[in-house]
Amino acid sequence: MATRSEQLADYIAERLEFITFLACSSALLALLFGMNGQQALAFTALNLPFGLAILLGSALLAPLPYHWRLPLTTVLLLTCALASLNLGGQWLEPLALWSLYGLLGLELLWQARHHKPVIRADEGQQLR
Repeated sequence: MATRSEQLADYIAERLEFITFLACSSALLALLFGMNGQQALAFTALNLPFGLAILLGSALLAPLPYHWRLPLTTVLLLTCALASLNLGGQWLEPLALWSLYGLLGLELLWQARHHKPVIRADEGQQLR
């Protein structure tokens, strides 16, 4: 059984993974959709505060049952995408933005999956 500090370290690592995923996919999608380097950097900087808001919102929604959490997470993603779309100028590519928030939704689903406990090799011998 994992100790409390290991659980906290795993929780922090998942959140850092989310922010890293947001920054990398934001820059990659911006470049793939034809933005220049400065616009890609601005696109990434525009979406980072919204990524933090999504993390805060998902932490607040975590105690809720699944039938409430899924629609509220969708509303959270849509709200952040629309706010980002409103703050962006003429340079903002809407398809890149919607693709990014679709990927963020998939990442949130991936992080919400249940982890199976890992049985170490020496523990497996004791179970037999």
